Amino acid sequence: MKFLVRFSALSIAVAAPCAFAQTKVEPIVVTAVRSAEFVNETLRDVSIVRGDDLLRSGVSDVATALQSVAGIEVVAQGAGATPSLFIRGGNSNQVLVLIDGQRVGSAFSGQSALQHIAISQIDRIEIVRGPAASLYGADAVSGVIQIFTKRSAGLSANAMFGEQRSSDVSARAGFVNGGNAFSIAANHRESRGYNAIVDPNNFSFNPDRDGYRFASAQASGTFAIAPTLTLDGNALAARSSAQYDGSATFDDRIKSDVRNLGAKLKYKASDAWTSTLSFGQSVDRSEFLSDFPGFYKTTQDQASWQNNVRMNRDTSFWNAIEWRREKISAADPFAVNSRRTTSAALGGETRWRAVTAAASMRFDDSSQYGARTTGNVGLAYSLSSEWRLLANAGTSFKAPTFNDLYFPGFSNPLLAPEKAKNVDFASQWSRDGSSAKLVVYENRVRDLIQFICDANFNCAPQNVAKATLRGVTLSAATRVAAWTVEGSLDVGDPKNESTGKQLPRRAKLHGALKLSGELFGIASGIEIIASGSRFDNPSNTQRLAGYTIANVFARYDISRNVAMGLRIDNAFDRDYRQAAGYSTGGRRAWITLNLS
Repeated sequence: MKFLVRFSALSIAVAAPCAFAQTKVEPIVVTAVRSAEFVNETLRDVSIVRGDDLLRSGVSDVATALQSVAGIEVVAQGAGATPSLFIRGGNSNQVLVLIDGQRVGSAFSGQSALQHIAISQIDRIEIVRGPAASLYGADAVSGVIQIFTKRSAGLSANAMFGEQRSSDVSARAGFVNGGNAFSIAANHRESRGYNAIVDPNNFSFNPDRDGYRFASAQASGTFAIAPTLTLDGNALAARSSAQYDGSATFDDRIKSDVRNLGAKLKYKASDAWTSTLSFGQSVDRSEFLSDFPGFYKTTQDQASWQNNVRMNRDTSFWNAIEWRREKISAADPFAVNSRRTTSAALGGETRWRAVTAAASMRFDDSSQYGARTTGNVGLAYSLSSEWRLLANAGTSFKAPTFNDLYFPGFSNPLLAPEKAKNVDFASQWSRDGSSAKLVVYENRVRDLIQFICDANFNCAPQNVAKATLRGVTLSAATRVAAWTVEGSLDVGDPKNESTGKQLPRRAKLHGALKLSGELFGIASGIEIIASGSRFDNPSNTQRLAGYTIANVFARYDISRNVAMGLRIDNAFDRDYRQAAGYSTGGRRAWITLNLS
């Protein structure tokens, strides 16, 4: 708490940048409170990444899209691999991922295969930093990432061609007729890749290239059954084959399938009351073709009923009842292959003069680990039309994975969920499209699951560790003449309290700066990503050096509907490591073509 007190005064005095921008309509965020609100009015710490901005800057994958977002560190172990995301210093499996409102991910690893999502299919990405278990249940300990797929009208095609024989080709068509809409999209990506493991002393070292091939299709539709009743559906299917280094002699690869199906029936009972019934299923299947073969499949069946009610201009609330079943199958038989969770949640928000208050509470009852109750309260005080002070306090938990509970020979079926308590304070400034925000947070995580071996080398996971995640995040954006400047700086102390060591692969200092605008009639920009030193192992004996990389991009509109671009990632060809022994591939150039 001393850390929080020390920086609270600083949060009130954070300097606002100069602004010369035009007033613009504030974007809408949904993930922060399970209903739509203006991003500058939410009490949570959020960011929005727009898919069209990613296309214009030539970004090739979701990992690259997230590496410059405040509060997030990204680690990728090879081309086409599942990225690890660390939000506010939390573990990568303490981040909940949603696609169009549905949970996705593996019940074995606890992570989500975001590499399957093509940039051309993304409408926007919403990031909520801090615990959100009172909204979404288990696993939202350090944050939530929700991807919304595109559904707008129009025809478009995009192509990218780059080094390492890389290509990314997509096409999309959307149609709107009154209250009805339908869209379809397809994408194909492939690359020869690069050698992932470059340390010849690594057991898995193999000097071959590790490439990938991804293919995906997406469809969505909205049908107005009646003026007050609409049916919304979406389907996403993706398949991939990605090489990796697993042994010195075998051409190891992972074949994956990811599917996400959902339907929503929305009834607008009145101007003040909307009721939504949702059903869906997500599937995550991976097959390992290697000297150590195996397959792992997770199926999540989901259903929810949510009601949003606006009492008056200043007060609203929502409630939800949810059900989820996780089913698994694997090459090795597990003692238990399914679990069910039934949940009830309630939240609301009210304003009184300069004060806004929000609260949410959720009850989850699992057939595997029993009942858990989580909550969150938030307060905001408007000092003026430009300044706000915010505070949030909440609890969260992370469910044990099926690997932790039932993996043959190395598991513990008595594991309890990890649990956490978080508090954060913030000051926020905005004026005429410019903004600045300083957030101070502390998240205490207990009963962390850690793999322990006894004197006889009997190994199993145990609830023995605890961690404290403290930090400060400063983010700002403004527009000067024809140039937009966006930046963030994270100063953190992610510590394992049981050992006193820094949590692995998380830096104490991390930042990003983006400058974009028009130069000689060409839209262009530069992104700078910088990270301090980190440790690759829990004992802090293997140090990873800090790094700074620069990505540059330019785009020229040939006509109203045709544009060409160039993007260079790691423009100065820095040789750096996000994980010990793993290459990051060096400089990579892309030529882009966009038709709309």
